[in-house]
Amino acid sequence: MRADEWYSWNVVGIAVGLLSWVTVLYLLVRGYRKQETKPAIWKMLFAALVGFFSFSFKVPLFGQMVNIALLPLGVWILSWFIRRRSWPRYRKFAWTGFWANYLFLATALLAGFVHSALYDKNDPHTYLADTRDARIAGTHPSAREAEFDEELFREAMASAASADMKNSLDWYYESRHQNGELYQEERFPYALFGAKPRWGSGLIAAVYLESDGKGLLLASEGRYYYYRSEKPMMEWEAEE
Repeated sequence: MRADEWYSWNVVGIAVGLLSWVTVLYLLVRGYRKQETKPAIWKMLFAALVGFFSFSFKVPLFGQMVNIALLPLGVWILSWFIRRRSWPRYRKFAWTGFWANYLFLATALLAGFVHSALYDKNDPHTYLADTRDARIAGTHPSAREAEFDEELFREAMASAASADMKNSLDWYYESRHQNGELYQEERFPYALFGAKPRWGSGLIAAVYLESDGKGLLLASEGRYYYYRSEKPMMEWEAEE
């Protein structure tokens, strides 16, 4: 694994996920030790895994989509296929698997709160923490030849502020109307590649620069963030 791939990892989510699995294993081991008639370990784990399956639905909660388990399908399936005399040995582990759904739900919400406290999704610096290897490329014929200067970009970013895009439709119609001043002009004809987010945030965004160099558009997780700076964020090559 390359060192730069670590930047795409959500460290908070990974840590909380590992904590959840460790908790489930602890509950299984504790239940196994307390049980007088002990099944094979692999059968215990299998019962818990099957018990995890449930009828569930996704709901938006606190800014994220989460699964809420309703019906213990896995528990019912096991109860049908396991003999009545053997069922009491596996029942506790199957239900542990089902209730683990709510443990994962709680830890997912916890991870979301912790992640939001550590990483501000509205701050462009979160997505552009490391620009040492960044480069600019034109994505539309209307783009002039441009170069990326990290110092210039950082200075412009210092004055960047969130802005609205209310005139986006006007730009769209102007660029497609032959009599319009912006005919066949792209509003964001440049893309920024090679920038890395804050380590451990896992917040990857597609980055676009406006034609005047002062606008920055971030596309991440189905959301868009638009910023304007007082100075251009790039420099153009001199035309011969």
